[in-house]
Amino acid sequence: MEPHQVMAPRHRIGNSRHRGFSLIEIMVGLVIGMLAVIIIMQMFATSEANKRITTGGGDAQINGTIALYGMERDIRAAGYGVSAFNLLGCSLTYTTINDGAVTLNGSGLGPVTINPATGLVPAGDPNTDTLLVMYGSSNSPSEGDTTITAASGTGSYQVTTPSSFAANDYIIAEALTRPVPCNLTRDKITSVKAATSTLNAAPGATVLPTNSVVYNLGQTFTVRAYAVRNGNLTVCDYNAYNCGKTAYTAPLNSAVWVPTASNIVSLRAQYGRDTSGIASSTMSGIVDTYDQTTPFSAADTSGLSAYCSWARALAVRLVLVARSTQYDKAAPTTTAPTWAGSTVNATAAAGNPANPTALTIDLSNNGSWQNYRYKTLQTAVPLRNIVWQGSQSGC
Repeated sequence: MEPHQVMAPRHRIGNSRHRGFSLIEIMVGLVIGMLAVIIIMQMFATSEANKRITTGGGDAQINGTIALYGMERDIRAAGYGVSAFNLLGCSLTYTTINDGAVTLNGSGLGPVTINPATGLVPAGDPNTDTLLVMYGSSNSPSEGDTTITAASGTGSYQVTTPSSFAANDYIIAEALTRPVPCNLTRDKITSVKAATSTLNAAPGATVLPTNSVVYNLGQTFTVRAYAVRNGNLTVCDYNAYNCGKTAYTAPLNSAVWVPTASNIVSLRAQYGRDTSGIASSTMSGIVDTYDQTTPFSAADTSGLSAYCSWARALAVRLVLVARSTQYDKAAPTTTAPTWAGSTVNATAAAGNPANPTALTIDLSNNGSWQNYRYKTLQTAVPLRNIVWQGSQSGC
């Protein structure tokens, strides 16, 4: 008998199938992935747009602030060295570095002129104002120095205090009795002879009588014109160029009218004037009216002399409007910005000067102006060099 053979149990191995993803499952996964990518990209685009809007608003704020600071600094210095009552309103002829002789006329010498004649400062972008600012840099007294003897007409002035002058100082020599018409020239001192108290200057004025006055402007006589051009705040140096030439603005020559701040779309300005007590010749020294009437200009109907008109100009109020760089399809700006000069105030009240004419901010020159955001920056700057002269008797 054969030995019993024990057979090991045989385990049945199932014939189960290993299954992968079906085509439909892959397509569903792709759709879900694509939707996730779209959502992520949409969130990223929204985040980037918000960041650009925020950054653009910040850039507008910075541009406007820097531009306003530069203008305010110039206006605070305005009139320094040319605030003597005998000089205010006179025209001044001098030689520029690049364009030969130029004459500052119109309302003449003054600290700040709002919207001077377009022959002097060409108009800027539509519905914006222009400014002309001038000041000297001398440490000499603003009332000038008296001549001891009559000027010979050769550019030689014998003065009372020669130590108040130095070579390369700019000066203006004028008769003590204000000439009519008052047309002056700017000279430059070539040498000072202390032994004889004599100033030698070129080109030199015509013969002036004894007791004429020589005004020292210092070695830097600043004359700057501000205007908004092509959406930028630009400035022109009147010592270097005759800024009134239309060849410099049509087309715009950026080497002459230098952009100092980008995306500045509006500049508006007003004088703050003391209009009280004109009939009785008694100034209060308080701003009663804000307007654009340049003292002693054709628009000034006060009947006051040049120096009295300027003595009553106590401040300049101005506003700059800066625009963000980001175009927004949602058109977030529905109405133009406003400022203190936008609202008419016919009658002055305590602490609230009159504003007879609304000086609005108009951005309609740009057809898509509503698709940008704006920052409005405004200030009132005292004309301290006029105020420090004190009120003229009889003004």
